[in-house]
Amino acid sequence: MQVEDLNKIKEIIASAASITDLAERSIKYRNIVGILSQNAIRSNDPLFIEEGMKIAGMVTDDPSKAYVEIIRAIAKMNRKDKKTFDETIKITEKIDNDLDLSVALYEIIFAFGKYGIDKKDEMIYSDSLDLTQTIPMNTYRAMAYRNLSKIMAEIDPIKSLELLDISIQILEKSEGIKTIYQIPANCDTSAVLAKLNDNRSYGFLRKAREMADDIQDDFEKSAVLLKILETDIEIGKKFNDEKLLDEAAVISKGITREYYKTIAKKCI
Repeated sequence: MQVEDLNKIKEIIASAASITDLAERSIKYRNIVGILSQNAIRSNDPLFIEEGMKIAGMVTDDPSKAYVEIIRAIAKMNRKDKKTFDETIKITEKIDNDLDLSVALYEIIFAFGKYGIDKKDEMIYSDSLDLTQTIPMNTYRAMAYRNLSKIMAEIDPIKSLELLDISIQILEKSEGIKTIYQIPANCDTSAVLAKLNDNRSYGFLRKAREMADDIQDDFEKSAVLLKILETDIEIGKKFNDEKLLDEAAVISKGITREYYKTIAKKCI
């Protein structure tokens, strides 16, 4: 960290400290944590993380979000080792709700798990995999297994399938997961199964399509239809399935929101 960076940090902290309204001051501190986290990603300098941790301790309104921001930054930085892994897990102890904790643990698991797989660091991968069991919310726990499976697919298909089956079991046993979350999960599961040449891929994609019929909100429907369309195209190309590719074109007609419609046009 440059001296000028440190001076700027001191200035914005002093500015925040001068705010008399406690809620406004807390928001300012949380924004500072966000700035420091982005600088940490940009520079790969852990000193920004250290400063961010100090400021996060001053956040009084929903401090968990500040710690999640820091964990996201660490996950995106180049530095990946056992010490950093353990230190990052320690930060999660400051998070006070299941949603933020699930998000934070997922970020750690995916980043360090991917590093462990890519670099063949069995210890970090194994520790990341073990950590997955501690994610409190089923959606994020299933997503962690699923995305590790996706990374593993081309390296070790057998392990990949084992991880994916765990993800599938979690979702199948879960109740109360909103349809808008189930659809992308089914699409992603379908895509990974396709990578593994597992014909169950079609079943999960069909399930996603059927679920989409029940969504009434135009914005949500456009979002999930785009996800289904992208998965149709990915699997259609994988298996040279012209029928799926044709279905993607039909699905695109149901996308009404301009943002998603524009993306869909680029896909087809």
